[in-house]
Amino acid sequence: MNARMRRLEAMSRRDVLLGLAAAAGGSGLLRPDHAFAQAAGSWTAAPSSKVDKLNFVVWTYGDIYARIAKQFESDWGVKVEGTISSFNDHPTKLATMFAGGETIDVSQSSPFSFPSFIKQGMVEPLDGLAGAADYVKDFSGFTKEVAVVDGKLMALPYFAAIWVWNYNEEMLQKANIAAPFSTYDEFIEHCVKAKKEGHSRYPVLWVAGVGLEQLPGTWYALTWNRGGTFFDKQGNHQLGPGSVARETLKWWANTFEKGLDISDPESLKVQFTTSAKAFGAGKNLYRGPNHHYGLNVANDKSQSSIAGKVKVHGFPGDGRTIGVAHVYFLSSAHRNKEWAWKLLQYLGGKTKDGQYAQAINLAKDAMLGSGYSSVMQSDAIRNGWAPWGDVDAILKMWDKATYIGTVVPSLYEPWHFPWTDQLNIEVQKCLTGQITADQCCDNLIKGIADAKRKT
Repeated sequence: MNARMRRLEAMSRRDVLLGLAAAAGGSGLLRPDHAFAQAAGSWTAAPSSKVDKLNFVVWTYGDIYARIAKQFESDWGVKVEGTISSFNDHPTKLATMFAGGETIDVSQSSPFSFPSFIKQGMVEPLDGLAGAADYVKDFSGFTKEVAVVDGKLMALPYFAAIWVWNYNEEMLQKANIAAPFSTYDEFIEHCVKAKKEGHSRYPVLWVAGVGLEQLPGTWYALTWNRGGTFFDKQGNHQLGPGSVARETLKWWANTFEKGLDISDPESLKVQFTTSAKAFGAGKNLYRGPNHHYGLNVANDKSQSSIAGKVKVHGFPGDGRTIGVAHVYFLSSAHRNKEWAWKLLQYLGGKTKDGQYAQAINLAKDAMLGSGYSSVMQSDAIRNGWAPWGDVDAILKMWDKATYIGTVVPSLYEPWHFPWTDQLNIEVQKCLTGQITADQCCDNLIKGIADAKRKT
């Protein structure tokens, strides 16, 4: 992990830009540390310096950025500009702006891109900034795993999520199934029954669309729940013959095959939110594994024909699942460290009134989890999530969740990003019957060596 904090030797922005394609948006350029004199007094005080504007580079999510920018401008009289891309385009957009010498005060990252952003010198450490230590004390476990790197605070939380299952309660009752599955054998039995009796042509809708944590996350979560992992603590892959990951992939692929034919082909096209919308059509019995907050779409009357009938369900066995946290960070390309830190707090910490405004709004408006323990234990979560799902059930599942980096520690390595691209391709080939699970895993094992060599 020390390598994650090592600064690169000085390099030109042109060199970084040329490396963007190979690094899939993970490249950047080390900028010199900016001198920073911490403002005296409370973190709620205005910085002593002056700026005419600030900016952030983020991926799109509703109107949350327009709202928080408006609040910041109202509180501090400083205009905030935003560059907003899609989630998948964000890493490349950010790295391109950085390599081109553009000013970036605050940005955000998934845990999959963040190690590379740090290594490339794009992230300014936060230790010593007013109020930073207090935030760390309130971090949840997922947040600490991502935001604290080799003992240094590098980010504040955007949101946290865990992987869960959903089921269509109405269809479950029509199929005369007493309760959702408690084992994977029961899962198959229920799906076969629903299909045979004509309740659903394709009883299960998987989250199997291409992405950093969509299709990969489904395989990761299933494997972890079945007692396996993808890499051991020494970094050795666990994809060989007889491994839990390989056997899990065989089982998963079998649900798509003509023998069972219970998996919806649309699974290969959908990510988290799009799968929730598709499930809302009421054509499937089960959906998953997926981020818990998909319930806010599947149980929204304006987006779902089965709103109120979509229920959350935990994993079989001991119920263990995986979780993730995404973060905001202070860019080393900032124009003013004091003011950039102030803006970062509005996105990932507290606003001038001392409230976790962004985290609370995300819980109420989008059912996202918080990276702060105090928010997760507050009425903001309990009351905010209640319209969409069983809050007590989700929080119990939360307690059984392990950070995804424990299951797939390769995400800390520079080769993980390009290797994930291969994983998406190979697994979709497997699920569509073009190659076997054994061939898929063998290809991925070879791909690890290739990715390491290239990076």
